[in-house]
Amino acid sequence: MKRSVAPVVVCLLAAVVSPWPNASSAVIGTSGSVTLTAAPYPAPSDETIFVFDELQSVPFVGTQSLNFGDIAPGTLVNSHYLQFDTASPTAFVGPGSVTFDGPLLGLATSTGNLTANLAPDAPGTSDDHFGLALSLGPYPSGADPAFRGLGSAEDDLIIDLGSHTLLIDSLEIGLANQVDGVRVFTAIPEPGGLLLLLAGAGSFTSRRPAVHR
Repeated sequence: MKRSVAPVVVCLLAAVVSPWPNASSAVIGTSGSVTLTAAPYPAPSDETIFVFDELQSVPFVGTQSLNFGDIAPGTLVNSHYLQFDTASPTAFVGPGSVTFDGPLLGLATSTGNLTANLAPDAPGTSDDHFGLALSLGPYPSGADPAFRGLGSAEDDLIIDLGSHTLLIDSLEIGLANQVDGVRVFTAIPEPGGLLLLLAGAGSFTSRRPAVHR
C-alpha cells in the first residue's frame, strides 16, 4: 500500500487545560477530543483521540529518531502514545489537548520512527523498548502497524517543547485501515510536583515534504 504523507503543520504555542483527577499518573489532563485510557487498544472511535502512558523512566537511545525535538542518548524519559483509530473508513476529529506531569522533550510522528528497529542500542523495535503492547494481539481494526503515523494535510499539532501540554488542532484518517499514532517523550518530573506551564509567545510553522510509502 502506498500512502501519501502531506505536510504536517506545527505551531509553537502553550496552553493550560484542566487537571486530570489522578495526578499520580504521567498524563494529568485532557480536553476536547482527547481522552485518557489505560488500554493500549481502545475501541475504535470517530470522535476520540485516545492517549495512554507507556513505560516510564526508560533510557532514550540514539537509534530512536524523532520528528520533533532532540533527546540525548541515555536520558531517562517517560513515554506516552496518542492514537486515533476510526470505526469508519475515513474520519476527521477536531481540537483537543493532553497535559503531562513532565515537560515535552520530543515526538515521533512518522511511520519509520514509530516502527524503528533500535538495534544495536536496544533489542527490538521502538514499540518493544517504549512499551506499546503489541503482544496483546492484532493491531486495532485490522490496521497494519506499518501504516501508523501522521499523513493527512489535516493532521495539525501545536507543539511547545519544554511545556507540559500538547495541542491537537485536528487529525484525519483519509484511507481505510490506517491509524494516526504519535509517541510523546516527556522528562521525568522534578520532585515537588508539576512545574508551571509556560506561556506561549509567537508561533513557528514547520512543513515537511510529501513522502510516499
